[in-house]
Amino acid sequence: MNDELLHIPEEEYQDLIRPYTDAMNNVRMRLEVLNKDYRKKNNNYPIHFIQTRIKKRASLEKKLMKKDLPVTVEAAADNIRDIAGIRVICYFEEDVYAVAERLKQQQDLIFIRERDYIQNPKDSGYESYHVIYGVPVYHVDGMEYFPVEIQIRTIAMDFWASLEHKMYYKFEGNAPENIRRELKECADLVGFLDRKMMAINEEIQKYSDEEEE
Repeated sequence: MNDELLHIPEEEYQDLIRPYTDAMNNVRMRLEVLNKDYRKKNNNYPIHFIQTRIKKRASLEKKLMKKDLPVTVEAAADNIRDIAGIRVICYFEEDVYAVAERLKQQQDLIFIRERDYIQNPKDSGYESYHVIYGVPVYHVDGMEYFPVEIQIRTIAMDFWASLEHKMYYKFEGNAPENIRRELKECADLVGFLDRKMMAINEEIQKYSDEEEE
């Protein structure tokens, strides 16, 4: 989308995203602390790395138009729940759920919605665990909650999803049937790889536990 087609002024957009950026950074800090604490108590890290992003102005407007909503900051704040997003890349599937469970235990976060695409993959083969929380942001004159979408997935899931997104972008979501079929087959292989690597990791852990005893 060209700049001349944008409806939300840049200054209004910056005012809109500022508290979402604060909320996103808040969650990132929590995840980093969780990862370090998990290492201290369990002798391993569940999180490989963390990515953050704020939805760009053009993408925000495009989503509002797709939903047949007014292209305004008010409509965005009231209706768009993924203005702030965090992607958490874990080593194994069990780590995904360990991280998700520990976020649920943080009582000042307000649960909004979750979608488990690991237990229930999309038709394309996409797997990931999505959850949206309301995150407290403190201002001079009070506190307000802002939604942050958190996507938690394994390295293998992220590998597939990144390539799938890159390839589908060329077709604008209308990839030929043979391409969709082959990508789904690749997703099945990635799922097998994830399970195989987790089984090997459990076997290694078993040996480590026996040595400690």
